Amino acid sequence: MQPNPWDDGEPMKAAEPKVPIQDSAIVGDVHIGATIHNHEHSERPESISFDASPQMATPAPIIVGLPQQMNAPMGQQIMYLQPQSSAPKVLGIFVIIWGAIALLGIFANFIPQTDPWTGEVIVIPVSAIALSIINGILVGFTCILGGSWMTQYKRKGIHLVLIGILVSYFVYILGVFLGGDGGLGEFFGNESAIFAFLVFVQGICSVICGLLVAIPLMTSAPGLDDSSLFRRLK
Repeated sequence: MQPNPWDDGEPMKAAEPKVPIQDSAIVGDVHIGATIHNHEHSERPESISFDASPQMATPAPIIVGLPQQMNAPMGQQIMYLQPQSSAPKVLGIFVIIWGAIALLGIFANFIPQTDPWTGEVIVIPVSAIALSIINGILVGFTCILGGSWMTQYKRKGIHLVLIGILVSYFVYILGVFLGGDGGLGEFFGNESAIFAFLVFVQGICSVICGLLVAIPLMTSAPGLDDSSLFRRLK
């Protein structure tokens, strides 16, 4: 207490120290009793809402196919998945049908053949008939077994069918040479020309059949295994 210089009978109160009011770092409403003091230092940030609802888990994709490896430039290995090719299975089914027809064609050798112009019975040597039967059994066996392997995506099935086509071609040439030309040589009067013609036509047919069977090998169809018959022949 200090004496009042004005002498008005009232003591002079000590001056209260002033506390500088600094910017408050409190953002929002401060509740003190029933009085609300709003101190803002900056603009109120926008409210961010959070969705507390659980999100549906995304199911993991199922990858179906066979991996094909490729080397990346930096030595890393990249795996590309490709579906199995349907070419081996489809061609295998056709090869099986072809083999079944070849087996049924064996019975045609026991049917007498007649000349369509004269009506006379064509005499075919027994050796030529025997080779024709052997050829039918060979084609039927290799095509049915090789075709079933092809439907199972086995590479050795293609190899077996190709070997059967090659061997069948030479057996056919031998049979025609022994007189199994169906009487065309006698009809046209030039057996050498007919022999060359039949060999050429049969060669074209064998090449076409071989190319059709080898489509999965030439296109590198995905799905074929590493089995091979040529390794065993070495």
